[in-house]
Amino acid sequence: MGTKINIIQSKKVLIPNEDEEVSQKFTQIFSKKYNIYVDYETEYISREKDTNHSNEFHVVAKQHDSRKSLELVSDQLLIAAGRIPNSDTLDLEKTGVSVNEKGYINTDRFLETDVNGIFALGDIIGRYLFKHNANHEAQYASNNILHPDKKIPVNYAAMSHAIFSSPQVAGVGITEQELKKEGIEYQKSVYSYFNTGMGHALEDRDGFVKFLADKIKGRILGCHIIGTDASILIHEVLVAMRAEDNGGAIDNITRTVHIHPALSEVVARAAAGIDRK
Repeated sequence: MGTKINIIQSKKVLIPNEDEEVSQKFTQIFSKKYNIYVDYETEYISREKDTNHSNEFHVVAKQHDSRKSLELVSDQLLIAAGRIPNSDTLDLEKTGVSVNEKGYINTDRFLETDVNGIFALGDIIGRYLFKHNANHEAQYASNNILHPDKKIPVNYAAMSHAIFSSPQVAGVGITEQELKKEGIEYQKSVYSYFNTGMGHALEDRDGFVKFLADKIKGRILGCHIIGTDASILIHEVLVAMRAEDNGGAIDNITRTVHIHPALSEVVARAAAGIDRK
């Protein structure tokens, strides 16, 4: 007998910080697998022993708009409450190193704190809370510590992320909702996995690649992927965006010959939908 899973999300879609089309598709897919309750706020949680002396959790939540009440009973409970820095346990006042209002350590573009010779990197400085970013910053910190006369500022261009769910999600750059909010003109191209040879063979009917680019030079503003191996496919886009010869233009992808029927063809075909003037 399968485990029944209930998911309570405090916004109207799952993974709301992703591009709007990706988060909508992700929510749709997960709604077919599990009981999803969006736009609810948890009001009460209790734990009791059932007749078999096992833990039983009681959760009461209410919907924001209608205030409709929801009650769930489960033998397991996961609370994803986010993360906060632990700088308050480090006695930083003894060093003179300062933190911002959220508790993250202040550093300059070379990762040096406001105390000469003390550097910080990774989650504790609060820029990009990813392990791959910490690895990236470590290279700069090492150089800047060992060569104080030849310090190099950190290049954060095309910092990507991935969600290792099923299906996977990966993204880099600006989302469409952010472009709309800022009033930035853009063009977009979306291509389905299933319309490529490998995507069809994998029967991935939900996956797609979405490009957002400027209207003049075809410079990549963002790329958002949901589907099989999204965390791998995004890397071609990262290389293209960091290319210095033509400012991260979509041409870096469209001019590349892609192996058929490799799944990376879906990236190439999505890129081909962007106009290059």
